[in-house]
Amino acid sequence: MEHGFFNTSIGDLVAKSGVGTRGAFYHHFKDKAELFRAVFEDVENDLTLRSIATPPPGTDPWERLTSGLHGFLEAATEPAVQRVILVDGPVVLGWQTLREIQEGNSIALINELVREAIAEGIIDDQPVGELTHMLVAALEEASRLVAHAANPARARRRAAKVLDRLLLSFAVAPRKILRR
Repeated sequence: MEHGFFNTSIGDLVAKSGVGTRGAFYHHFKDKAELFRAVFEDVENDLTLRSIATPPPGTDPWERLTSGLHGFLEAATEPAVQRVILVDGPVVLGWQTLREIQEGNSIALINELVREAIAEGIIDDQPVGELTHMLVAALEEASRLVAHAANPARARRRAAKVLDRLLLSFAVAPRKILRR
């Protein structure tokens, strides 16, 4: 779906995938939206693994959190992430389905890191779920800014500086920001 969900036909998918026929396609997927959901879940899983689930060795919850969030922001410069996660995902899947997928994946890991950072006294004690969702919302919006910018690399650098300041505002004491 390199041209996007709405610019890709089932015929295009059949030809590109090599499944042979439309019948073979429909044997595996109810429709194009079901295939897109599988693609979205794949990209979301990969993004989560690269950004948060595999932290740099010897890091604490704060470093894993900051590194992971910066990893997500960096990924916003990748065409596949832009198209699947930021552009087509919300429209094709709808907010509720998209959120269910993320709740079981990236949001769950961010929530865990926020909880650990609070438990270790790195972040001020506050409601974990609310802080997690605020961070995710800020990160998603910053990622969209990067994805739609005329100069994505420059936009990412600028957004990263703002993300750093936001994250540091939650720290009990001055901390370093770990970027990937």
